[in-house]
Amino acid sequence: MKLIASPKLTSEDVKTIITAKEEPYKYISHILDKSTETLEDEFTKDHLFALGWMIANNKLDIKIAIIYKPEGTIMSFDEIASSGLFHQKIGIFIDNDGNIMSFSGSVNETLSGWQKNIEEFKVFRSWVEVEKEYALEDLKKFEKYWNNEATNLEVIDIPQAIREKLIQIVPKDFDINSLEKWYKNSDNKTKKIQLFKHQIDAIDSWGSNNYRGIISMATGTGKTYTAIGAIDRVIRENEKNFIVISVPYSHLIEQWYKSIRTYGLNINFVVKCFSENNRWYSDLKRYVRKLLLGQIKNLLVISTHDTLVSDKMNEIILDLKPDIQTLIVADEVHSIGSLKRRENLSKIFDYRLGLSATPKRMYDEFGNIFLKEYFGEIVYEFSLCDAIYSINPLTYTSFLNPYYYYPYLCLLTNEETKRYNELTNKILKLLGNSFDNIFEEIEKNEEIKTLLIRRSKIIKSARNKLKVLEKIIQDIESKHGEVSNTIIFTDDKLINQTLEILKSKKIYAVKFTQELSNKERIEILKDFGEGYIQALVAMKILDEGVDVPESKIAVIMSSSTNPREFIQRIGRVLRISDNKGYSYVYDIITKPAYVEDSILNLESNLFRAERERVKIIAKCALNYKEVMDEINKL
Repeated sequence: MKLIASPKLTSEDVKTIITAKEEPYKYISHILDKSTETLEDEFTKDHLFALGWMIANNKLDIKIAIIYKPEGTIMSFDEIASSGLFHQKIGIFIDNDGNIMSFSGSVNETLSGWQKNIEEFKVFRSWVEVEKEYALEDLKKFEKYWNNEATNLEVIDIPQAIREKLIQIVPKDFDINSLEKWYKNSDNKTKKIQLFKHQIDAIDSWGSNNYRGIISMATGTGKTYTAIGAIDRVIRENEKNFIVISVPYSHLIEQWYKSIRTYGLNINFVVKCFSENNRWYSDLKRYVRKLLLGQIKNLLVISTHDTLVSDKMNEIILDLKPDIQTLIVADEVHSIGSLKRRENLSKIFDYRLGLSATPKRMYDEFGNIFLKEYFGEIVYEFSLCDAIYSINPLTYTSFLNPYYYYPYLCLLTNEETKRYNELTNKILKLLGNSFDNIFEEIEKNEEIKTLLIRRSKIIKSARNKLKVLEKIIQDIESKHGEVSNTIIFTDDKLINQTLEILKSKKIYAVKFTQELSNKERIEILKDFGEGYIQALVAMKILDEGVDVPESKIAVIMSSSTNPREFIQRIGRVLRISDNKGYSYVYDIITKPAYVEDSILNLESNLFRAERERVKIIAKCALNYKEVMDEINKL
């Protein structure tokens, strides 16, 4: 496509160019650059992205037409419009056979234009003899302009800075087909997502609890859309709303944004707040001002937990007035209960909704008390087994993928066992010989917690896990033909060795860690979803909220006894996806090679949490009985 456009220069713009004696090129570049910076509306932004996408893919060339008066001065936009010069729209289509169809007119594509004006345009076709001359004349006129051969008209290439700017602003994951959402569902009256009974029940329970509470739903059972449904209800019931969705990681922001658009939430003003977006503060300040002035009715913020509790965010939130309804939705709510975050979390929010598959914080009673006091009780629960054995009425399949569970035993080396037993002895001395309320004692005693962390690090980085991993890979290849659609959860001390083992077996695997930028994470997940990457080797970053529905095999090399961690991890491979069949969880259970008699009772009590972890995973597995027999042997 070739496009010639006349810039909207005001009389002041023209005076500035003349007074400053700048080249028109420079000033037009300045005007256009300013225009792209101040765009606010999501509809316009999406179409600007489309423009940049077309330029980047060599589908569009743009030139700018500067019109001069006979005496040589530049005409303003108003002068051009009143004179009729370059106001008429002319378009020409040419097919592969050289047929030409041209149209011309001054149609005003606005509601008021169609309702109040008399609009018309003419169409000429080269294959119709009586129209051919006019079609060719339109083509000749366009080529004359394009080649800068017209009198009193200078046609210049779009400034390179603007070309680069338009390409630069296009998000890496921009899909040109995503613009269909504005046409298929432009009025947002009909939601694309219909909520299930358990989601509606969850929203009702939250509403009945004065719009406060925590919804606990297994990963992949629709807690995102449940929360958006809750937001939808708040928007419908209140005139002015300030809504914040807070997430643990920046790459989840785009995921939430896409879900909001898919749902069809009637909100057009969204600000994405995270450290990599250096304009979030100024953008949010501007939108809040519009909300306060009544220029907009609803403002939605999608933020990371860290940005939400920042001084800059709190400064903006403090400006909100009582007539504005405030709502916070905390995704993976347990992670907002850490000491630093809970101390800085604003209390301004009237409505509060926490989301998590596992809301409880391990060994942090103060954090759990805070979550209960700030958000409220758990008002609704939809468990892992509920999700696997309940039928989705739309698909007649379960909400989560049924899975098989395979536990593998790994013993610590003698050296690792010695260090492990020494730490257990120290814990025994601090506890005394009372094991009645062992986990309550642990929660109270920071020194015991520190020793348990040191002990768990030995378990997590056990060297023999690498040998067990090789056996698991062999079993996966034997069962499935190859390793693919696989996520391996490991420890930072084993991650590089894990990658080396996969490489030696010609398995294309990629490290997925916190150090990756938001763009890198999105790109890796896309390549994994499309099958270019066979395995992701991850630590904690894939634990929470990330959608990778194509994954079907989880290898848990490293896991704590914290239910939040292991439930989230197996949840990554339980998402429903086309042609997926069953999911498979391979789990490494690590024990010391031997236990000294003096600490046997304590070790048995502490290992109880690991046994419980295994039983929770096994409980919902298709091979439950077979697995429990195996677990009892282990």
